[in-house]
Amino acid sequence: MKRRININSDSSSNSSSIKTVRLATILFVIFTVALSGCVGDGQNNTTEEEYTYGMANVESVEILTLESFPVQIHVIAEGYLPDGCTEIDEIKPEREGNTFNINITTKRPTDAMCTQAIENFTKTIPLEVQGLSAGNYTVNVNGVTGSFELAIDNTLDGPTSPMPPRQQIITEANNGTTISLKKGETFYLRLKENPTTGYSWQLNLSQGLNTTNVSGIYYPPELKEGEQPLIGAGGVHLWEIKADSEGDQQVTAVYRRSWENETGTENKFTLNVEVV
Repeated sequence: MKRRININSDSSSNSSSIKTVRLATILFVIFTVALSGCVGDGQNNTTEEEYTYGMANVESVEILTLESFPVQIHVIAEGYLPDGCTEIDEIKPEREGNTFNINITTKRPTDAMCTQAIENFTKTIPLEVQGLSAGNYTVNVNGVTGSFELAIDNTLDGPTSPMPPRQQIITEANNGTTISLKKGETFYLRLKENPTTGYSWQLNLSQGLNTTNVSGIYYPPELKEGEQPLIGAGGVHLWEIKADSEGDQQVTAVYRRSWENETGTENKFTLNVEVV
């Protein structure tokens, strides 16, 4: 009886050990499979999304010439994107002779489900025109064209002094005052201006006053010998104005962006001129 009991006890112990080993093996296999699945998911998440590329639909092109010297040219391109997933990818301007070719490309996720609503876009594209010679230039944006003209060579070479000699010079300090001239005499109106901001003086003259250059001439800041031009620094705008008719005349000017509507809050200049 005692010997039988001892034999049965050993068998039971061996059976439990085997079950424990089997359970541990099963758990190890399950853990290994689960870990393998996690690693696989992480690798799938790093896969790059595929895109389909194309050309943007451009409907119109507007060319703005900022009154600065050197002249600055901005191209405003308007168009549309075909759906909610398509976006502008790159804008690449290149010049060949007197033609600027601007390619606007698009991209969209290849397999994406997108809203089928047209999305309008407007892009302002500055052109590299400093150093160009005087002449006519063409701009081609995805097949839509425009043009602009440079009346003079667009370089920093040229007059550096904004104050011509032996003439009456009117500045901001004379705002709201009155001057007297004889018929046929001229004076210079000299106003500070910084066209890099898009703002410039819009000049108006009464009928008895005249100027040979309505746009006037913009002069960059005066530089000492050896100094380099400061990008974004303001200069002065200069007009030569002649008294053609006797009587009370007036000069008015508004400092604003040419493409924006006047609001009444802009800086203004007024000069009364008595011509005798």
